[in-house]
Amino acid sequence: MTWIQTLITENPMMIEITRFRRKFFGGGGNALNGIIVAICVLIYIGLVALVWNNRDSANPMILIFLQTGIVTFLGPAMLHSAIAGERERRSWDFLLVAPVTQAQIVAGKFAGAAVAILFCFGAFLLPIGIGAVAYEPYSYSYTSGPGDYSRVDYWVLFQAELMSLTWAFFVCALTIFFSARCRRGFIALGTTLAMLVVGLIVWPLLTSAAQNFRAEMNFLNFFHPFWALSMLENNRFEEHSSWAGLYGFPQIVSYSILTVFFLIWTERTVRFADNDVKFLPKQKDA
Repeated sequence: MTWIQTLITENPMMIEITRFRRKFFGGGGNALNGIIVAICVLIYIGLVALVWNNRDSANPMILIFLQTGIVTFLGPAMLHSAIAGERERRSWDFLLVAPVTQAQIVAGKFAGAAVAILFCFGAFLLPIGIGAVAYEPYSYSYTSGPGDYSRVDYWVLFQAELMSLTWAFFVCALTIFFSARCRRGFIALGTTLAMLVVGLIVWPLLTSAAQNFRAEMNFLNFFHPFWALSMLENNRFEEHSSWAGLYGFPQIVSYSILTVFFLIWTERTVRFADNDVKFLPKQKDA
């Protein structure tokens, strides 16, 4: 049996995908979930209407920024209790003795969130598509000055969309990692959000002192998704930019590698919290 069959096609834990669908769209969730879904649908309809009414000025890159921000918090919201919640509900021991491996558990939990992320991206394709077709950016060349209205660079848009997707998968893998390492779901959620706040907000503030040194700023914020998206958009207006190759696929590959790394690490240490081992063990007194 190949690893694809073991983890995907013949994995009993893929039922997590069905559980998510029933919880939010099949009437299997509580009233609060229904209200949240209804609010999200109304917001989505309003977003599509807003983009359509302002389609000639609806920059699709701005919509990808919005999409990236949403999925950054969607991942932790869905997965913080993926494993820690099983411990709280006293169902973790039953799951461990079930005829599934630890790798299948992790893969199933991740797959449920991954499908939700893909659904979110599919919903955003409509407003992004409207912007990609109708948006008329005003071109500007640093060598020849102001230009005429140009068209959207679809190659840049494709890289930005793929970068946003791989970033979302990385956040999901990071969340399920902390969910496996913590006993309580809210602790896993707090830890994940703290890591994201430090990486996305605190770190750029600390490195802002180097804003006059472009090379240093580019390397210090290489993994920052919003920085990379903004530079990916800006570089297409700069002719012969020496930094153009630093954004796009390098981040996509990096996020993909980190996703696999944290999923493997989660599988190797999925019993971490059961053994009550600390991240930083206390030093013995001399």
